[in-house]
Amino acid sequence: MSKWIKENLVLVAGIVLPVLLVGGFFVLNKAPRMLTDPPGYDFLLVAYRVDYQHPREFHLAFEVRDGKLHGKATPVKDEHSHLNRQHAGIFRYHAAGNRFEQIVYELPDGLDELEAPLEFTVAETRHLELDKRSKSPDGFTFEYLGYRGRGGLLGEIFGMGRRRGDEYVLNKSGAHFKLPKPASDPYYYHHDMHLMGWIVADGESP
Repeated sequence: MSKWIKENLVLVAGIVLPVLLVGGFFVLNKAPRMLTDPPGYDFLLVAYRVDYQHPREFHLAFEVRDGKLHGKATPVKDEHSHLNRQHAGIFRYHAAGNRFEQIVYELPDGLDELEAPLEFTVAETRHLELDKRSKSPDGFTFEYLGYRGRGGLLGEIFGMGRRRGDEYVLNKSGAHFKLPKPASDPYYYHHDMHLMGWIVADGESP
């Protein structure tokens, strides 16, 4: 057997080296996730959309102040405004089950007659303490991967091939944990979803 290997060293090398190369790439691609604990913190996400059949006279925006979620409604003065955030969904990510839960909230009355910007609190999230830093206490960031072209055979094997533009992940040092879609509603802009804050214990937020 060893004699045959010596006589066919080039052939053997041509078979073995690609196998080792593929195995090495596979290990390097999968190792970060295999060596990283899964995300441990829930977070709040806001997703925006527009409804052209039922347009509103205002657009919405949300932010975190003092550990709480706050909303702002601003009247749309220009009917051709590019600010299409007329509807906003609030979603809580549950790390334990890798799933989203939509939080149904009430908007203030009288917004259709709004003449000046109006800030409001989101009572349905008042019990949640939010840390608005981009990185979670356990080191994860919320990221939008966007579109990625085909990566050939190696891309298909190692997950480096085509991705749809609506893919979000939690990332920690190169370890990607894919997130499900927050909403079944296809009209939410997939590139217009925003992390509001990580849900932490009282006193944990800076």
